[in-house]
Amino acid sequence: MLKRFVNLLVILMFLSVFNISVFASKDNGLEKVNFLKEKGIIDGYPDGSLGLEKNLKRSEITKILVYSLGNKNKAIELQGKEIPFSDVGKDYWANGVISYAKNNMNLISGYPDGTFKGEKNITNAELLKILVCHKKNLNKTAINNAKWPYDWIKWAEEENICGKNINPNSFALRKDAFQYLYNTIYSNSENYKSESKKSKNASIITKETKESRHNYNYYENKENNKKSNNTLVSESSSENQHLIELKKILKAIIDSRKDDLLELGGVKTPKNEKSIADLKSLIEEAKILLNKKDLSSDEIKKLEELTKFEGEKYRGSFRKIAKNILVDFEVLGERDARNKNNGKYYTSLQNNQIRINTPLSDVKKIGESEERYIKLNYISKKDYDSVDAISKSTPKYNKQELNKDLYSVEEKDGIITVTINGELPEDVKILKPIIYLKYADNIYFENGDLVYTKIPMKTFIQLDMDDTTFNKETIKEHLEMDNVENIKDIIVDEEKIQKVQDVLDGLSQEREIKLNAEVIFNDGRIGELEVSIEVDKTEDHDIEFTDISIKQGDEVTLEMIKNAISTPNLPEIKEIKVDKNKLEDIKKAVITPPLEEITVMLSVDIDFADRTSGSGFFNVIIKKAD
Repeated sequence: MLKRFVNLLVILMFLSVFNISVFASKDNGLEKVNFLKEKGIIDGYPDGSLGLEKNLKRSEITKILVYSLGNKNKAIELQGKEIPFSDVGKDYWANGVISYAKNNMNLISGYPDGTFKGEKNITNAELLKILVCHKKNLNKTAINNAKWPYDWIKWAEEENICGKNINPNSFALRKDAFQYLYNTIYSNSENYKSESKKSKNASIITKETKESRHNYNYYENKENNKKSNNTLVSESSSENQHLIELKKILKAIIDSRKDDLLELGGVKTPKNEKSIADLKSLIEEAKILLNKKDLSSDEIKKLEELTKFEGEKYRGSFRKIAKNILVDFEVLGERDARNKNNGKYYTSLQNNQIRINTPLSDVKKIGESEERYIKLNYISKKDYDSVDAISKSTPKYNKQELNKDLYSVEEKDGIITVTINGELPEDVKILKPIIYLKYADNIYFENGDLVYTKIPMKTFIQLDMDDTTFNKETIKEHLEMDNVENIKDIIVDEEKIQKVQDVLDGLSQEREIKLNAEVIFNDGRIGELEVSIEVDKTEDHDIEFTDISIKQGDEVTLEMIKNAISTPNLPEIKEIKVDKNKLEDIKKAVITPPLEEITVMLSVDIDFADRTSGSGFFNVIIKKAD
């Protein structure tokens, strides 16, 4: 049963706003806690206490889950080896368990800013979701469609993980969390019965009181209680709990907003004017819904849209408008990197830096601030060819987040400089810096642009046998750009250079060669150059022929053509090229009376061993057969 944790737990993301409680008898609960301690799943604090009345932290539940899956030793081995999240240093006590869970078990997720917040308390709702995912064996659709937190609390009760009257929004006490964990792993199993003599029954029997009755009538009776759009629903009706919880979510969003951001120079722009007006209007509508006691079905639907979550990610109406409010943002530099998909031009890295102009100040790197920060995504070379660059001005791509340890962010004189300090992954083609400005909980204004790691460049070089030398200067001379003097160097594989030189020296018969090179500019930019080289044959000889005579039905052979050459002192013949279809026509030619013979003229091309060539014409006289 324990193994099912690995693929089912998706935990510790965003918090919500709701209500739950505890449920076990004291004696039975302590038995379960002691059992977990004996199994080494929990081990308490340095002073020997279990801190049962303390809140459970995100780092602590991670440790418990990793240990419960038998991965204690592996987590210990990873302690201090890496930094899985920006706020989980190598010396952090839970570094090992967090590293193991992130890298091996798909067990945990961090926050959008790259932090883990290990010291943050976990709520009952978050904890119960983890345990329900294990025990109920839900599929992805059920998880995504679950109403937060109602369905998770309901399922937890059905699976006997917890009792009634649980407050979802309350922080989980360690003693309660330990009992819930036991009920999830060992309830209805023989493990507890065989290893503990303290109880004959590992399940918990609770007595439901009036206070413990949790109202789920909104969901259970929804289909049986459909109302017309003009029917009002009072907060004293059977849908009371549902409306209360929705309003709590909405109030949390409204209370957390920072309206002063709407007046910032980096936000209050002509392009954002309509979206800002729409946002303000929606806020006023939301306030009316908050203060109104009797709501129609349409108003309830609007309230649900305002507070919509997919899993634990906010996807409500405010976010849809906020996505259209773009932070004033410009990547500085020469836009000479052409995107092959949409034909637009973008900047490229300059001295491993991206310089951004924005009116916003105090912008940090992701992980250093939740209010204003920059992060880098990237597109790989593999995905570059499949990027959607047609439907939007900024191509849509499979984004991957760049490890923030590879870059730094510095703000000076109104310019934000992102510096690449480490070696980029080998397959990085394009970087995308994105700036985030937090307007309210889970709601951000943002903007970004594409930056090429290297400028895509192409050139075509036509050579002939009069050319005697090929080198980097030859490539430079053929570049289609105005300021070739800005080129500091061209880096190319010397073996490729020699390959072209061998053609010119007559040591190779290749006619078309491709090579790649890096163009280093004086300003620190780098070009990624594709060079296509074609070597023309030089026609050095005009070749004359004597006539070739054959009888009707005979064929003209290459040997006949060779013997018909009358031009003296030609080089050694390498290849004779003549239209084979015409040779076949000659063989099939029919001479009708009174004609005794006919003459056909053919052209021929000849390549010689010294890489010269020539061409000429000869007559084929076809005589009537005897």
